[in-house]
Amino acid sequence: MSPSLSPFWSGAAQLSGRIDLMAYASGPGALASLAQRSLSELCTVGVPPAHAWALISTPSLVEPGAYLLLGDDDYPGALAPLPFAPPVLFLWGERALLERPGLAIVGARRCTEQGRRFAAQLARAVSDAGGVVISGLAWGIDEAAHEASLRNTIAVLGQGFRTLSGRSAALADRIVTAGGLVLSEFAPAVPATRITFPQRNRVIAGLARATAVIEAAERSGALITARLATEYGREVLAVPGHPSSPTAHGCLDLIASGAGLLRRVDDGLEVIGLAKAPRAAPTDPLLAALDDIPGFDQLLERLNEAPHLLARRLAELELQGLVQRLPGDRFARVGA
Repeated sequence: MSPSLSPFWSGAAQLSGRIDLMAYASGPGALASLAQRSLSELCTVGVPPAHAWALISTPSLVEPGAYLLLGDDDYPGALAPLPFAPPVLFLWGERALLERPGLAIVGARRCTEQGRRFAAQLARAVSDAGGVVISGLAWGIDEAAHEASLRNTIAVLGQGFRTLSGRSAALADRIVTAGGLVLSEFAPAVPATRITFPQRNRVIAGLARATAVIEAAERSGALITARLATEYGREVLAVPGHPSSPTAHGCLDLIASGAGLLRRVDDGLEVIGLAKAPRAAPTDPLLAALDDIPGFDQLLERLNEAPHLLARRLAELELQGLVQRLPGDRFARVGA
Protein backbone atom coordinates (compact mmCIF):
# COMPACT_ATOMS: atom_id res chain seq x y z
CA MET A 1 0.00 0.00 0.00
CA SER A 2 1.38 3.40 -0.95
CA PRO A 3 1.67 6.00 1.83
CA SER A 4 -0.97 8.63 2.43
CA LEU A 5 -0.90 11.69 0.20
CA SER A 6 0.25 14.90 1.85
CA PRO A 7 -2.13 17.89 1.93
CA PHE A 8 -0.26 19.47 -1.02
CA TRP A 9 -0.64 16.47 -3.31
CA SER A 10 -4.17 15.71 -2.06
CA GLY A 11 -5.11 19.29 -2.91
CA ALA A 12 -3.33 19.04 -6.26
CA ALA A 13 -5.30 15.89 -7.09
CA GLN A 14 -8.49 17.72 -6.18
CA LEU A 15 -7.49 20.51 -8.60
CA SER A 16 -6.48 18.16 -11.43
CA GLY A 17 -7.33 19.68 -14.77
CA ARG A 18 -7.52 23.17 -13.24
CA ILE A 19 -3.95 23.64 -12.05
CA ASP A 20 -0.74 23.40 -14.08
CA LEU A 21 1.88 22.73 -11.42
CA MET A 22 4.76 22.93 -13.87
CA ALA A 23 3.88 26.59 -14.50
CA TYR A 24 5.06 27.36 -10.95
CA ALA A 25 8.19 25.19 -10.89
CA SER A 26 11.44 25.46 -12.84
CA GLY A 27 11.35 21.75 -13.65
CA PRO A 28 10.09 18.35 -12.43
CA GLY A 29 12.74 18.27 -9.72
CA ALA A 30 11.50 21.57 -8.29
CA LEU A 31 8.03 20.19 -7.56
CA ALA A 32 9.20 18.63 -4.29
CA SER A 33 10.31 22.08 -3.16
CA LEU A 34 7.02 23.63 -4.30
CA ALA A 35 5.16 21.08 -2.18
CA GLN A 36 6.91 22.44 0.95
CA ARG A 37 5.99 26.10 0.47
CA SER A 38 3.62 28.14 2.63
CA LEU A 39 0.45 29.87 1.47
CA SER A 40 2.21 33.20 0.95
CA GLU A 41 5.14 31.57 -0.84
CA LEU A 42 2.80 29.75 -3.22
CA CYS A 43 1.02 33.00 -3.99
CA THR A 44 4.37 34.71 -4.55
CA VAL A 45 5.29 32.27 -7.35
CA GLY A 46 1.93 32.90 -9.03
CA VAL A 47 -0.43 30.25 -7.68
CA PRO A 48 -3.94 31.76 -7.46
CA PRO A 49 -4.94 32.26 -3.79
CA ALA A 50 -7.88 29.82 -3.93
CA HIS A 51 -5.64 27.12 -5.40
CA ALA A 52 -2.84 27.89 -2.94
CA TRP A 53 -5.27 27.50 -0.05
CA ALA A 54 -6.41 24.12 -1.39
CA LEU A 55 -2.79 22.98 -1.66
CA ILE A 56 -2.07 23.63 2.01
CA SER A 57 -5.44 22.90 3.63
CA THR A 58 -6.81 19.78 1.93
CA PRO A 59 -6.74 16.83 4.35
CA SER A 60 -4.24 14.10 3.59
CA LEU A 61 -5.74 11.33 1.47
CA VAL A 62 -5.46 8.14 3.50
CA GLU A 63 -5.10 4.72 1.81
CA PRO A 64 -5.09 6.08 -1.74
CA GLY A 65 -3.75 2.87 -3.26
CA ALA A 66 -0.80 2.95 -5.66
CA TYR A 67 -0.02 6.30 -7.28
CA LEU A 68 2.55 8.30 -9.20
CA LEU A 69 3.31 11.97 -8.60
CA LEU A 70 4.16 14.47 -11.32
CA GLY A 71 7.94 14.77 -11.13
CA ASP A 72 8.51 11.12 -10.13
CA ASP A 73 11.09 9.32 -12.25
CA ASP A 74 8.53 6.75 -13.39
CA TYR A 75 5.73 9.23 -14.11
CA PRO A 76 4.85 8.72 -17.83
CA GLY A 77 7.32 10.71 -19.91
CA ALA A 78 4.75 11.32 -22.65
CA LEU A 79 2.32 12.93 -20.22
CA ALA A 80 4.61 14.98 -17.95
CA PRO A 81 5.48 17.82 -20.39
CA LEU A 82 1.88 18.48 -21.44
CA PRO A 83 -0.10 21.46 -20.15
CA PHE A 84 -2.13 20.63 -17.03
CA ALA A 85 -0.55 17.19 -16.66
CA PRO A 86 -2.34 15.35 -13.83
CA PRO A 87 -0.50 16.01 -10.55
CA VAL A 88 -1.34 12.50 -9.34
CA LEU A 89 -2.06 9.31 -11.26
CA PHE A 90 -3.89 6.70 -9.17
CA LEU A 91 -3.04 3.19 -10.39
CA TRP A 92 -4.72 -0.18 -10.20
CA GLY A 93 -2.84 -2.96 -11.96
CA GLU A 94 0.42 -3.31 -13.88
CA ARG A 95 2.21 0.05 -14.02
CA ALA A 96 4.94 -1.30 -16.35
CA LEU A 97 2.46 -0.96 -19.22
CA LEU A 98 3.01 2.81 -19.05
CA GLU A 99 6.46 2.27 -20.58
CA ARG A 100 5.20 0.52 -23.73
CA PRO A 101 4.18 2.17 -27.04
CA GLY A 102 0.45 2.83 -26.94
CA LEU A 103 -2.37 3.38 -29.41
CA ALA A 104 -5.54 5.07 -28.18
CA ILE A 105 -8.58 3.37 -29.69
CA VAL A 106 -11.73 5.45 -29.20
CA GLY A 107 -15.15 5.84 -30.72
CA ALA A 108 -18.89 5.82 -30.34
CA ARG A 109 -20.71 4.21 -27.45
CA ARG A 110 -23.63 3.40 -29.76
CA CYS A 111 -21.47 1.82 -32.41
CA THR A 112 -22.15 -0.71 -35.14
CA GLU A 113 -21.17 -4.38 -34.84
CA GLN A 114 -18.78 -3.79 -37.72
CA GLY A 115 -17.13 -1.02 -35.72
CA ARG A 116 -16.85 -3.23 -32.65
CA ARG A 117 -15.23 -6.00 -34.69
CA PHE A 118 -12.65 -3.69 -36.24
CA ALA A 119 -11.83 -2.12 -32.86
CA ALA A 120 -11.27 -5.60 -31.44
CA GLN A 121 -9.17 -6.65 -34.45
CA LEU A 122 -6.98 -3.54 -34.17
CA ALA A 123 -6.59 -3.88 -30.39
CA ARG A 124 -5.63 -7.54 -30.69
CA ALA A 125 -3.01 -6.70 -33.30
CA VAL A 126 -1.50 -3.95 -31.11
CA SER A 127 -1.40 -6.32 -28.15
CA ASP A 128 0.17 -9.15 -30.18
CA ALA A 129 2.82 -6.75 -31.53
CA GLY A 130 3.95 -5.74 -28.02
CA GLY A 131 2.08 -2.48 -27.68
CA VAL A 132 -0.67 -1.34 -25.35
CA VAL A 133 -4.22 -0.26 -26.11
CA ILE A 134 -5.41 2.89 -24.34
CA SER A 135 -9.09 3.75 -24.04
CA GLY A 136 -11.71 5.13 -21.69
CA LEU A 137 -13.66 2.11 -20.36
CA ALA A 138 -16.87 3.36 -21.98
CA TRP A 139 -19.37 1.09 -23.72
CA GLY A 140 -19.12 0.42 -27.45
CA ILE A 141 -15.75 0.91 -29.15
CA ASP A 142 -13.81 1.40 -25.89
CA GLU A 143 -15.21 -1.78 -24.42
CA ALA A 144 -14.46 -3.83 -27.55
CA ALA A 145 -10.86 -2.57 -27.61
CA HIS A 146 -10.27 -3.36 -23.93
CA GLU A 147 -11.86 -6.82 -24.15
CA ALA A 148 -9.62 -7.79 -27.07
CA SER A 149 -6.40 -6.77 -25.27
CA LEU A 150 -7.06 -7.33 -21.57
CA ARG A 151 -3.49 -8.04 -20.46
CA ASN A 152 -2.08 -5.24 -22.62
CA THR A 153 -4.66 -2.53 -22.09
CA ILE A 154 -4.76 0.72 -20.11
CA ALA A 155 -8.21 1.96 -19.11
CA VAL A 156 -8.33 5.66 -18.23
CA LEU A 157 -11.22 6.56 -15.93
CA GLY A 158 -13.32 9.68 -15.68
CA GLN A 159 -13.91 8.94 -11.98
CA GLY A 160 -12.23 7.27 -9.01
CA PHE A 161 -11.76 3.49 -8.86
CA ARG A 162 -14.07 3.02 -5.91
CA THR A 163 -17.05 4.65 -7.64
CA LEU A 164 -17.11 2.19 -10.54
CA SER A 165 -20.19 0.00 -10.69
CA GLY A 166 -21.98 -2.55 -12.84
CA ARG A 167 -20.58 -3.38 -16.24
CA SER A 168 -17.69 -0.90 -15.98
CA ALA A 169 -16.55 -2.29 -12.63
CA ALA A 170 -16.69 -5.85 -13.99
CA LEU A 171 -14.59 -4.92 -17.03
CA ALA A 172 -12.06 -3.03 -14.87
CA ASP A 173 -11.70 -6.10 -12.66
CA ARG A 174 -11.14 -8.35 -15.69
CA ILE A 175 -8.47 -5.98 -16.97
CA VAL A 176 -6.54 -5.96 -13.70
CA THR A 177 -6.91 -9.72 -13.21
CA ALA A 178 -5.53 -10.34 -16.71
CA GLY A 179 -2.49 -8.12 -16.08
CA GLY A 180 -3.69 -4.81 -17.53
CA LEU A 181 -3.85 -1.37 -15.91
CA VAL A 182 -6.65 0.93 -14.81
CA LEU A 183 -5.67 4.50 -13.95
CA SER A 184 -7.31 7.77 -13.01
CA GLU A 185 -6.29 11.35 -12.22
CA PHE A 186 -9.20 11.40 -9.76
CA ALA A 187 -8.93 10.24 -6.16
CA PRO A 188 -10.55 6.83 -5.53
CA ALA A 189 -13.82 8.20 -4.06
CA VAL A 190 -14.48 10.88 -6.72
CA PRO A 191 -17.70 10.17 -8.66
CA ALA A 192 -18.17 10.67 -12.38
CA THR A 193 -19.71 13.92 -13.63
CA ARG A 194 -20.38 15.47 -17.02
CA ILE A 195 -17.05 17.29 -16.65
CA THR A 196 -14.79 14.44 -15.57
CA PHE A 197 -15.27 12.32 -18.70
CA PRO A 198 -14.18 15.00 -21.20
CA GLN A 199 -11.34 15.85 -18.80
CA ARG A 200 -9.97 12.31 -18.84
CA ASN A 201 -9.75 12.41 -22.65
CA ARG A 202 -6.60 14.55 -22.44
CA VAL A 203 -4.92 11.75 -20.46
CA ILE A 204 -5.88 9.19 -23.11
CA ALA A 205 -4.51 11.43 -25.86
CA GLY A 206 -1.40 12.29 -23.85
CA LEU A 207 -0.41 8.73 -22.97
CA ALA A 208 -0.75 7.41 -26.53
CA ARG A 209 1.66 7.80 -29.42
CA ALA A 210 -1.34 8.09 -31.73
CA THR A 211 -5.14 8.04 -31.57
CA ALA A 212 -7.37 5.87 -33.74
CA VAL A 213 -11.02 6.91 -34.06
CA ILE A 214 -13.14 3.97 -35.21
CA GLU A 215 -16.63 5.52 -35.29
CA ALA A 216 -17.82 8.92 -34.06
CA ALA A 217 -20.82 11.15 -34.42
CA GLU A 218 -20.39 14.83 -35.21
CA ARG A 219 -20.29 15.68 -31.50
CA SER A 220 -18.60 13.05 -29.38
CA GLY A 221 -15.95 12.52 -26.76
CA ALA A 222 -13.83 10.68 -29.33
CA LEU A 223 -13.49 13.90 -31.31
CA ILE A 224 -12.34 15.72 -28.16
CA THR A 225 -9.63 13.08 -27.73
CA ALA A 226 -8.63 13.46 -31.39
CA ARG A 227 -8.45 17.26 -31.12
CA LEU A 228 -6.28 17.03 -28.01
CA ALA A 229 -3.99 14.48 -29.66
CA THR A 230 -3.49 16.91 -32.55
CA GLU A 231 -2.71 19.73 -30.10
CA TYR A 232 -0.11 17.49 -28.45
CA GLY A 233 1.56 16.79 -31.79
CA ARG A 234 0.37 13.17 -31.98
CA GLU A 235 -0.94 11.38 -35.06
CA VAL A 236 -4.68 10.91 -35.50
CA LEU A 237 -6.19 8.21 -37.71
CA ALA A 238 -9.86 7.77 -38.58
CA VAL A 239 -11.84 4.99 -40.21
CA PRO A 240 -13.63 6.25 -43.32
CA GLY A 241 -17.32 5.36 -43.24
CA HIS A 242 -20.36 5.83 -45.43
CA PRO A 243 -21.85 9.35 -45.29
CA SER A 244 -25.30 7.91 -44.59
CA SER A 245 -24.12 6.48 -41.26
CA PRO A 246 -24.38 8.90 -38.30
CA THR A 247 -21.36 7.24 -36.66
CA ALA A 248 -19.24 8.04 -39.73
CA HIS A 249 -19.77 11.80 -39.72
CA GLY A 250 -17.16 12.58 -37.08
CA CYS A 251 -14.53 10.38 -38.77
CA LEU A 252 -15.20 11.95 -42.17
CA ASP A 253 -14.80 15.41 -40.63
CA LEU A 254 -11.47 14.36 -39.10
CA ILE A 255 -10.22 13.05 -42.43
CA ALA A 256 -11.30 16.26 -44.16
CA SER A 257 -9.32 18.18 -41.52
CA GLY A 258 -6.14 16.21 -42.18
CA ALA A 259 -6.38 13.02 -40.11
CA GLY A 260 -4.81 9.93 -41.62
CA LEU A 261 -6.84 7.10 -43.07
CA LEU A 262 -7.24 3.99 -40.95
CA ARG A 263 -8.11 1.42 -43.61
CA ARG A 264 -6.52 -1.67 -42.12
CA VAL A 265 -4.85 -2.91 -38.95
CA ASP A 266 -1.37 -2.28 -40.34
CA ASP A 267 -2.07 1.47 -40.52
CA GLY A 268 -2.59 1.57 -36.75
CA LEU A 269 0.55 -0.46 -36.03
CA GLU A 270 2.80 1.56 -38.32
CA VAL A 271 1.85 4.89 -36.78
CA ILE A 272 3.14 3.78 -33.35
CA GLY A 273 6.23 2.05 -34.73
CA LEU A 274 5.15 -1.58 -34.44
CA ALA A 275 5.06 -4.43 -36.94
CA LYS A 276 2.35 -7.00 -37.22
CA ALA A 277 3.25 -10.10 -35.23
CA PRO A 278 3.02 -13.49 -36.96
CA ARG A 279 0.03 -15.35 -35.69
CA ALA A 280 0.20 -18.95 -34.58
CA ALA A 281 -2.02 -21.47 -36.28
CA PRO A 282 -5.40 -21.50 -34.54
CA THR A 283 -6.16 -24.38 -32.21
CA ASP A 284 -9.92 -24.06 -32.70
CA PRO A 285 -10.90 -26.51 -35.51
CA LEU A 286 -13.49 -24.05 -36.81
CA LEU A 287 -10.95 -21.24 -37.14
CA ALA A 288 -8.46 -23.63 -38.74
CA ALA A 289 -11.09 -24.59 -41.35
CA LEU A 290 -11.41 -21.00 -42.63
CA ASP A 291 -8.08 -20.75 -44.50
CA ASP A 292 -9.65 -20.90 -47.97
CA ILE A 293 -12.70 -18.72 -47.09
CA PRO A 294 -15.24 -21.55 -47.29
CA GLY A 295 -19.00 -21.30 -47.47
CA PHE A 296 -21.38 -22.48 -44.77
CA ASP A 297 -22.13 -25.80 -46.52
CA GLN A 298 -18.42 -26.54 -46.93
CA LEU A 299 -17.91 -25.98 -43.21
CA LEU A 300 -20.74 -28.35 -42.40
CA GLU A 301 -19.01 -31.08 -44.42
CA ARG A 302 -15.58 -30.42 -42.93
CA LEU A 303 -16.62 -30.24 -39.29
CA ASN A 304 -19.55 -32.68 -39.27
CA GLU A 305 -21.48 -30.36 -36.96
CA ALA A 306 -25.21 -29.65 -36.68
CA PRO A 307 -26.19 -26.55 -38.72
CA HIS A 308 -27.68 -24.68 -35.77
CA LEU A 309 -24.58 -25.30 -33.62
CA LEU A 310 -22.22 -24.22 -36.39
CA ALA A 311 -24.26 -21.04 -37.02
CA ARG A 312 -24.15 -20.23 -33.29
CA ARG A 313 -20.36 -20.74 -33.09
CA LEU A 314 -19.77 -18.58 -36.16
CA ALA A 315 -21.93 -15.82 -34.70
CA GLU A 316 -19.97 -15.94 -31.42
CA LEU A 317 -16.64 -15.71 -33.24
CA GLU A 318 -17.97 -12.79 -35.30
CA LEU A 319 -18.86 -10.90 -32.13
CA GLN A 320 -15.35 -11.58 -30.77
CA GLY A 321 -13.85 -10.07 -33.92
CA LEU A 322 -12.21 -13.37 -34.94
CA VAL A 323 -14.37 -14.20 -37.97
CA GLN A 324 -15.73 -12.04 -40.79
CA ARG A 325 -18.83 -12.96 -42.80
CA LEU A 326 -18.37 -12.25 -46.51
CA PRO A 327 -20.84 -12.02 -49.42
CA GLY A 328 -22.10 -15.36 -50.62
CA ASP A 329 -22.38 -16.74 -47.08
CA ARG A 330 -18.61 -17.30 -46.93
CA PHE A 331 -16.40 -16.86 -43.88
CA ALA A 332 -12.85 -15.65 -43.30
CA ARG A 333 -10.58 -15.63 -40.27
CA VAL A 334 -9.79 -12.07 -39.24
CA GLY A 335 -6.09 -11.24 -39.29
CA ALA A 336 -5.12 -14.48 -41.03
